[in-house]
Amino acid sequence: MPTIKRSTYHKRSNWWDTELKMMQIVLKQKISFSKERNPEARQHLYEDFKSFRNKYIRMIRKKRLKKWREFIEEIDTNNTWGNTHKLIRQKLNPQSHTLPIIEDFPYEDHPKIIENIVNSMFPTHRSSQEYIGHDTSLTTPEHEYNISKEYIESLISKTSSRKAPGDDNITYNMLKASKGKISEPLAKIFSKCLNIGYFPKQWKKASLIIFPKANKSDYHLCQNYRPISLLPSIGKLLEKIVQSEIQNFLISNSKINPQQHGFIPNKSTITALHSIKAKILTEKRNKLTSLIAIDFTGAFDSADWNIILNNMHQLQIPQHLIQMMHSYFQRRTITMKHNTIEYSKNLSKGCPQGSPLSPLLWNILINKLLDTFSSPNASIYAYADDLTVICSATNIEDLHVALTDSLNFINSFSNDNQLKINFSKTKILNFHKLSFPHPISIDSNTIEIVNNVKVLGVIFENHHIKSKINFTSHIKSVVNKSIKIKNLVFNYCKNTFGIDSRKRINLYKGLIRPVMTYASEIWIDQINKKQKSQLESMQHQLLRNSIMAFKTVSKACALSLTKITSLETFIEIKKIKFYHKNHLQRIDTENFDMYIKELIRAKISENFENTNHNFKSFFVNSIIPKHVRTDFYTTQFLTGHGPFGDYLSRMRLSNNLTCTCDNNSIQNVSHLLIDCHHYHAFKTNINLIASDLPSFVNEKENFKKFKKLCKYIYDHLRSIESSNSASL
Repeated sequence: MPTIKRSTYHKRSNWWDTELKMMQIVLKQKISFSKERNPEARQHLYEDFKSFRNKYIRMIRKKRLKKWREFIEEIDTNNTWGNTHKLIRQKLNPQSHTLPIIEDFPYEDHPKIIENIVNSMFPTHRSSQEYIGHDTSLTTPEHEYNISKEYIESLISKTSSRKAPGDDNITYNMLKASKGKISEPLAKIFSKCLNIGYFPKQWKKASLIIFPKANKSDYHLCQNYRPISLLPSIGKLLEKIVQSEIQNFLISNSKINPQQHGFIPNKSTITALHSIKAKILTEKRNKLTSLIAIDFTGAFDSADWNIILNNMHQLQIPQHLIQMMHSYFQRRTITMKHNTIEYSKNLSKGCPQGSPLSPLLWNILINKLLDTFSSPNASIYAYADDLTVICSATNIEDLHVALTDSLNFINSFSNDNQLKINFSKTKILNFHKLSFPHPISIDSNTIEIVNNVKVLGVIFENHHIKSKINFTSHIKSVVNKSIKIKNLVFNYCKNTFGIDSRKRINLYKGLIRPVMTYASEIWIDQINKKQKSQLESMQHQLLRNSIMAFKTVSKACALSLTKITSLETFIEIKKIKFYHKNHLQRIDTENFDMYIKELIRAKISENFENTNHNFKSFFVNSIIPKHVRTDFYTTQFLTGHGPFGDYLSRMRLSNNLTCTCDNNSIQNVSHLLIDCHHYHAFKTNINLIASDLPSFVNEKENFKKFKKLCKYIYDHLRSIESSNSASL
């Protein structure tokens, strides 16, 4: 009978080493010795075994902790976005690596399940319109394309190495490594494709992967998965060129409706939210106002190709680019693979999610709705497939009519263009307290009226004051998210454990502050002092952790050491930049960037003036040198908040102010660093010469020695405290 040969290799953790192996061997010997028959000897040997076992366990814990610290702290690299950042990201967005829709069923059912998934997400479709551009004769561009090698190299350089490859398994890293050799042939191929209006068949093959959507109850349903099309990397380079050509034409000829804010140069979610907020506040002052947030079912996957091509004709896009898009849509396929099973299908509609062209094609499709939408009592705003309609009227009956007419118009457009409104996710928010005479219904679907609604990531609510919008729920949501991230940061970054101060500050700037201040240009002037204080308090806790400071350290000291402005100042500067960039409120200055730098510098200097006397004693000219990067020990001496007699006395933790060196001098930072004779020998050993406090921080080499001195003094003070506690 055949047997399975087991490997003799046992995988060990990275903390396992030769020392532990030798201790393990000794421990096994001691176990056998402890089985001695002589009772007295057995007892002695057993006690010896227990003692060594405990030592062995302590050593394992020590080794594990050491390796964990090395993993978290990454002392050998300056990369902020290393292991700590990855661990926090994984906790915030846990990824599911299983597909219950497939894996919960027997293997023999998998082929049918995969076929059902593909057919459900990409059903066969007959267009409601005929493509009007039937002329198949080649239309050459006005100016023949002659793409340069340098342009292709720049395109390749800008690609993200993290993007997954398509069916050909050619990654962007491969293209970057070989761009010097492949750029010229690719430039010739792309030029020829554009000149003859042909998109190669090999680059139309998409590989389908699906991801479970968050917070869904039943993962056996297709609608609870998000489809992503992985396309060939080289094909996506050509798509970017086509996308750039079409978009440049549309922008330069003002063909895109100004109310479309999605994937348009110089527009963003913030410009969309600003327009929505301004409209609400304008209408709310004198009229009854309501907002409709419209959601489409599978918007990008439902886009009709013939309608897109016809819209391109109506927008007068050059014929050779329309020919290129016609070729792009022909004979597209999608393949889903799972283990050894795969299923392929020809596509007949949809903008593949993952394609550089998809957002632009959707904008072309929806542009007609924005152009034709006209109502004296309604305004429409779009960010890609997110539609928001603001309706207003002088009385509730007229407002009801405006809402119904707007929804009917959009629903009619959707039906004509093979789109489907998701009525269960479409909501109405009233900025008034009156009730409608009867429900608002479209095609027998009643639209829900809610107390708050999320628009482009910001939660809107009605405010009882007519000149305001309520963002209380949004601020609560922001604070809750920030608390979740803060708790994770505190878990991995302790005062004497974790990444250094510089990495912590960068982590705050890059990971946490963007969450706290998203769209703050919109809501900052609408929230109250208490809500602003909540956000400032959250920042202070995180900055205090960044410099590894005591809880009693002031906001001014934390801000000065991290060289960060208050959150209110940061948002104010964001708002100034936004208003200036979008010509809403221009700053009269020749050099705007210098104006912002001077403003930040002034705020930091103003904040420095609010620090304590001890802090100012180190930085007499109010400038903190770049080399001053604090740790747990130096922060205590710079802020004056540490195990010092004067601090403990102020905190009512000790009655003794004096230093043990003479039992007369007040034990403060200045005394410990300069006058206390306990530490003269150590300063001599490390060759540290400093006659005043600024001397410790002004020079880089002196600051390195200052760090060692701070740790030495701290350890000495703690040892004195421990001995005093033991004597009691």
